[in-house]
Amino acid sequence: MNRTVVFAHYDKDSVIDDYVIYYLKALKEIAQNIVFVSCGSLSEDEKNKLNGIASNIIAEHHEEYDFGSYKRGFNYLKANNLLNEIDELILVNDSCFGPFYPFKEIFNEMDKKDCDFWGITKNNFGYRKVPNHFFVKRPHIQSYFIVLKNNTFKSKAFANFMTSIKPENNKCVVVSNYEIGLSEMLVELGFKYDVYINAYERINNMTIYKWRQLILEHKMPFMKCSLPRLVNKNLTTVEGYQEIIKQVCDYPVELIENNVKRTQYIRKGRHTSPIIIKRAFFDFLAELPFFPRKILIFLLRKCFPFIRD
Repeated sequence: MNRTVVFAHYDKDSVIDDYVIYYLKALKEIAQNIVFVSCGSLSEDEKNKLNGIASNIIAEHHEEYDFGSYKRGFNYLKANNLLNEIDELILVNDSCFGPFYPFKEIFNEMDKKDCDFWGITKNNFGYRKVPNHFFVKRPHIQSYFIVLKNNTFKSKAFANFMTSIKPENNKCVVVSNYEIGLSEMLVELGFKYDVYINAYERINNMTIYKWRQLILEHKMPFMKCSLPRLVNKNLTTVEGYQEIIKQVCDYPVELIENNVKRTQYIRKGRHTSPIIIKRAFFDFLAELPFFPRKILIFLLRKCFPFIRD
């Protein structure tokens, strides 16, 4: 199987972090080529970190988020007549720490599936096509890891979709048009998809709410970077994440800790609630419908901040 990865990267300090190198080396075990696309400039020292890992490096600033990087990687492959040599095109971004489980096992499992494209997880919910803060049923492969077989990425519709990607002022529009839009477009054309993890279909974005259960019970290979950076502290607790990871693999958790420290996502203060209370609260929160959950999150911020990390 000839596989090529387009890896979307962004770092506010224009650094290729060690956790990214670890991720890329794992991808090299299942892919022949990696096109590394950074949204921003990279010094020669940073580019040298990719020696022997990336087959091509594109570093230029754009305002098109990860899909803008996917577009640039795809255009490079197309312009150099490389698409015909590829069996599977893998679109990946740097929004996850991992992998905690071997990619070879995941790809061997998914090779048995009858599908045209697949991902690690899907989300059954998304913004309305006219974006606002209300969620509706819009099933889609989550865009941090998408695998496309050659009948999909060589189609004219896919090329047109990539060409359509442009800067958007609203990130909700990016999610609606591109992350959700890609799955919807391919399904409308008759392409079939599957996912590695079928779980928690009633929960919006299980990678946040159910990250712990996914790693321990469903062999989830990733943890979203936003979790230890405490971006989601109103939605879940990540206290003790190091021990969770160590239960399933020997992933060097210091890669996560060092990234969190460098990017200055520092937790202020100390934990004020026992972990068992935090976990019970956030597990209950995850199961609630949209509106009750929003109300409880509001109360958490205003009245119960001691429960948060």
